[in-house]
Amino acid sequence: MALTSDALPRRMALLAGITYTCFYLFAIGDVDLVASSQWRAQLGQFDFGHLLRARSPFLFEAVALLQAGNVLMLVSPMNLLITAILAGLLGANVHGAVALHQNAACRTGNGRVFGGALPALLAGSACCAPGIVLLLGIPGLAAFSGFFAYLIPLSATILGLNRWWQRRQGAPALIRFR
Repeated sequence: MALTSDALPRRMALLAGITYTCFYLFAIGDVDLVASSQWRAQLGQFDFGHLLRARSPFLFEAVALLQAGNVLMLVSPMNLLITAILAGLLGANVHGAVALHQNAACRTGNGRVFGGALPALLAGSACCAPGIVLLLGIPGLAAFSGFFAYLIPLSATILGLNRWWQRRQGAPALIRFR
């Protein structure tokens, strides 16, 4: 079955968004694999103050727990919102890159390949970089810790700017309203 010219970029965008969502939620500790295989749901404290209570910059408290077999998920609406924004922007960037490549409207030189991958690398490092730096044992962790709070907004900004640039280069819209 051959994919239409618009189907492949959409599928790639969806795959990138879902994959990023899973890895991001796992990296921040909202999704985990457990040995128990029970099914359960538990609602915690659900008031507006608790909903917006941050554990650290851009990492919020959970209001519910869901377990489906071996997958345990802490439900935090604010974390899910941040995840959806970053995954949507990443998916839109993947859609634009694949569509531009298919249409041969984007000629990439050696330097542009890294420039196109930079937004995705920054978005991925927004959740994982602090843990990696801690594991590596860099003595200047305190110097870097103030910068980590800016990685998520910086990632969203760069992904948004990259998508804007793709649209100016002729990338099709991800969603078309008819």
